[in-house]
Amino acid sequence: MLNEPIAPPAKAGWPLHLVPAGESPAGELAELIGSLAEAAPPRVRARLRVLLESAAAEQAGADTAGPLEAAVHPPAELAARLIADGTAPPHVEPLLAQLYVVAVLQSGPHGQAELTETLAGYGPETLVAPCPSGAVALIPDDDGDRSARIVQELGRRLRGRVWCAVAGRARAEIPDGYREAVDVLKLAKAAGSEPGVYGRDDFLVEYAVSQHEAIADNLVEIIRPLMASTVLRETLGVLIRADYNRSRAAKDLYIHRSTLDYRLRRIEKITGHNPMTGRGAQLLGAAMTVYASRNSA
Repeated sequence: MLNEPIAPPAKAGWPLHLVPAGESPAGELAELIGSLAEAAPPRVRARLRVLLESAAAEQAGADTAGPLEAAVHPPAELAARLIADGTAPPHVEPLLAQLYVVAVLQSGPHGQAELTETLAGYGPETLVAPCPSGAVALIPDDDGDRSARIVQELGRRLRGRVWCAVAGRARAEIPDGYREAVDVLKLAKAAGSEPGVYGRDDFLVEYAVSQHEAIADNLVEIIRPLMASTVLRETLGVLIRADYNRSRAAKDLYIHRSTLDYRLRRIEKITGHNPMTGRGAQLLGAAMTVYASRNSA
């Protein structure tokens, strides 16, 4: 499920504790790299982290954890930690960006290998972790102005093959961004949206409703009687995807306009709301999405 927690991958030689810097030359080096990274531009900071990881990997075969090894986590483990509580080991913090775009991707039939390959092009500063439905990527947004470009680039890279939801957050707020992206992705899927990149703004009404449990409950109760009729449920779903264009909806359903109008009257009678009015369309559309989101796997 999308909201399942991410479990850091098990890997021998990458302990969660830290060996204090300064206890050995390697420890002093780790501390020095951290201090240098604080004022370094993104590309330099990324290179410093890669060098630190490489040095740590060379120590991984030792009987005891060295200070370099303890100072750095593998990207997947570090991403999982940031998603869990927004924190990173002290020596790693200077090597990380202050702002991130959190991207949750659902792989569908394409699998995680393709996602990993797609995300690899963002460079060493991007942290990627697997999750039950695909992958989560933390993409640095150092100047706070890259978010729109990152989303556009994600769209080009994914080419409409997978579902992706994004949320921008400061590093300490990554867990909240992850939860938002998961919720948006569930709404996108529930709304029958095509694969693509989505943010909260694409589902403002549905997102606001889904975060207010009492209102969501009311909408679900309005739409629940309609769910018992496969024909009417399908009719309303097709009408929504047709942007409430009756001619297009009738064509997509392979029925006559008069048959569609009859079904719409039945929908109004059952729910108490006319899907062809502005208020009715918004309410029933949100209700359908919330209901599907709550009942999604």
